[in-house]
Amino acid sequence: MKPIYNLFYRILPIRKVNTDNQLFLLTEEEIKIIRTKEKIAIWSAAFFGAMGVVLLYVPQYAFPHLFPNTNISMFGKTFAVPVVMLVYSVVLVIIEIMLLTFLNIWCAHEIAVATGFLNYQSKKEKDKRNLLINIGLEKKNKEILKYGIDPLQGINKKALLAWNFFFILKATLSNMLFKILIQRLLGRYAIKAVQDFAGIPIFAAWNAYGTKVILKEARVIIMGQNLIEEVCRRIRKDQAPTEEFKNLLYDTLQYIAVSKRDFHQNHFILTKNLFEIYNVQPKDRHWLEEGYYQKLHAAGKEEKEVCQLLISIGFLLDGKLSITERLQIHELKKEGLLDISTEEIKKYQHDFLNGRGIEGLITKYI
Repeated sequence: MKPIYNLFYRILPIRKVNTDNQLFLLTEEEIKIIRTKEKIAIWSAAFFGAMGVVLLYVPQYAFPHLFPNTNISMFGKTFAVPVVMLVYSVVLVIIEIMLLTFLNIWCAHEIAVATGFLNYQSKKEKDKRNLLINIGLEKKNKEILKYGIDPLQGINKKALLAWNFFFILKATLSNMLFKILIQRLLGRYAIKAVQDFAGIPIFAAWNAYGTKVILKEARVIIMGQNLIEEVCRRIRKDQAPTEEFKNLLYDTLQYIAVSKRDFHQNHFILTKNLFEIYNVQPKDRHWLEEGYYQKLHAAGKEEKEVCQLLISIGFLLDGKLSITERLQIHELKKEGLLDISTEEIKKYQHDFLNGRGIEGLITKYI
């Protein structure tokens, strides 16, 4: 399917918009354009979800002879299996997934153009094309592993797999629960048609929510690319870094990864740029060990401030702040390693997502 999405990306037009030179900041006009595109995408996703249910059940009720059961003998018994209906359902699901992916790629493309991240020249760049298509496909970038950094350090992989499987089935499970609720409320009057079409708002809502999450991620990644370049430019040092600082920097990047428990494009770009700036040699694996806080306390003033800035930026670069991360911020403040609150981090995160920049946070440490 990737070639089809590549072709779709190539035919998307680059419309001229007024962007400034500060690509990590947004003007009111740029924000308005982005929000308009996002609203169109979210409502379109909801429409696709609703139509998916309608197209699944209306033909079955209108033309039942087209959906006969197929008798299959197994273990000495005969089972009536709705093979035609199952095949038809799979085809509809594939079409819906493709439409949603096209929609996500289109909106990610429009956000990139509106922010100045993408223009006539840069659209042909392979890295940017793959980045925007992967956003639409919800594909995680795991290239950070080649630097020896693993966000899943010490996590139970089976529990993570079970959670991801449950999350994938969220819409189907919600629809099943909704049908049970209707049957309980209406009893024998809950005819099958009512139960079937009750899934319309469920799938519409989940599609809208899923697209909203993806578009937020698109904005986070696109804005993050530009911001990371600015931050790395500001913290560039002329003198050669010590080996102690390189190890502390490695620990800091792993600390950020473990805090997020996610493979995120922005963390990969941050790691890649910092390794290049400070000429850090990648290891096969660099796990965070006890004593990180003590190392940070013992670091020189400038080196410590760079790591404090990176930790602060690490908390906001994926656009989310979990309960665990809030507790970590509280712990860092208690240790005297961070002097900003969760509320301040949330404010900087909000400013970052809305293109207002985080100049106050940058100048606080460097």
